[in-house]
Amino acid sequence: MSKITFRADDALVERLDRLDTSKSEVMREALRQYLDELERDDAPDDASDTAAGDDRLDGALSARVEELVDDRLDERLPTLVEEATAAREAERPTPSGLNVNINVDGSGDESRVNAAVEGESGANTVRKTREELESPDAGDSEMSCGQCGESVGPDHVYCPNCGEKTSHRVFCECGDELRSDWAFCPDCGRRTPAADVLEQA
Repeated sequence: MSKITFRADDALVERLDRLDTSKSEVMREALRQYLDELERDDAPDDASDTAAGDDRLDGALSARVEELVDDRLDERLPTLVEEATAAREAERPTPSGLNVNINVDGSGDESRVNAAVEGESGANTVRKTREELESPDAGDSEMSCGQCGESVGPDHVYCPNCGEKTSHRVFCECGDELRSDWAFCPDCGRRTPAADVLEQA
């Protein structure tokens, strides 16, 4: 054992004198506690240094992995894009297998556009061209009302059932007869003069 001598102020010496144990024993125990606390305080620093070292290693490893992935993507990405584009092109339908549906705004239940088409009889759905209507045998027979389908004589100007004017015929530029409640010609798709009126209604 070695001997250690140190100076203490009078208040510490008085407190040591009041204890039942020897001054040497108290000083050894106090020195032991002090040094143990210092070692415990230093231990987390070592652990934090290790953790910091691990964090640096993880960061370096993560950066390297990202670099390798980026390099690999730069090599493979153009090929993958070309393959995906080719597969998409192969899946596209041929023009003969392509279906197109066209919905006309305003042709729903709330609109009167084309509302009477579904309720028409088969005889009234046949459209005539201007030449067919102006032929000599066209005026001899009874016609059907374009609005309600009722049979109308050739001398009647108005339908006796619904009041629709029968002598007024509307024709599209393509030559087909149009009904007064159609917004578009069903043959060529041109907008009819009645379309503006029907949209305002």
